[in-house]
Amino acid sequence: MDTKIRNTEDAIMKSVMDVFREDALKFFGVKAKIVSSARTELKNLQITTAFMDYTFLLDDNSFVHLEFQTTDKKDDLSRFLAYDAALHYKENKNVNTIVVYSSDIKKAVTSINIGSIKYSVKAFYMNSIDGDKKLDYLRNKIYNNEILTKQDILTLVFLPIMSSTKNKTDRIVDAITLSKSIKDKEAESNSLALLYAFAEKFVSKENMNKIKEVFRMTELGKLLKQEGIEEGRKQGIEEGRKEELIRTSIKLLTKKFGILPDDIKNKIENSDTTALEIIVDGILDFEKLEDIFKYLK
Repeated sequence: MDTKIRNTEDAIMKSVMDVFREDALKFFGVKAKIVSSARTELKNLQITTAFMDYTFLLDDNSFVHLEFQTTDKKDDLSRFLAYDAALHYKENKNVNTIVVYSSDIKKAVTSINIGSIKYSVKAFYMNSIDGDKKLDYLRNKIYNNEILTKQDILTLVFLPIMSSTKNKTDRIVDAITLSKSIKDKEAESNSLALLYAFAEKFVSKENMNKIKEVFRMTELGKLLKQEGIEEGRKQGIEEGRKEELIRTSIKLLTKKFGILPDDIKNKIENSDTTALEIIVDGILDFEKLEDIFKYLK
């Protein structure tokens, strides 16, 4: 899998933790309650990256450490061991690590023995969940006008990376279509945003048109379209104003100092709006052309 895509999938999984937190822990089999989020930076740990994906202090006074992986590298467990050992040394609390494997990883090494230390993690394989059955279950709930729980919504978000007889494009379309029926608007928006993020990285350009057509019909899609229109309008106004300032600057400077050298014209054309405003406003104060140089890049 392409590195950029792997990193994006990791980022999406981490976004799920930001949005769903305790409900996401429950999804991965952790039933304890979160007391607080733990600082995941270990400054004295001299390895490639001194950040743990997500670490929470639970109500049993232990830490749960979650890592989201789209690869199964040999040194991953050693890295997790280093994290956990450093956290235990710092806080003197038990640390239990869950590694969530997405994409096509069906089996990974979950323990290492390095002599005095024997270390193991719990693996959670998204690929082991039957996405087709989960889709049917969610459809039935929605068609029977049952309210989706947060666990249901998490299932919906993860449908694209569960096992299925369908391709990812069809699974994402199905999930987006179902998301439109979520009654909680915030939950609907969160789900759609995460699903669209999956689509942008896993779906070909040709199939993205199909995704976009479905997405445009959602409330989030309509909102983003409107925001895009507004942003485009503002950008157009700003660009038009800048062009006018460029023309005015050159016109006024030419009238006062004569024909401008090409290099000065180029610098004026490449100046930002603020610099152009200063030149126009200060035209009467400039005694010689060189006075504007400090405002030009």
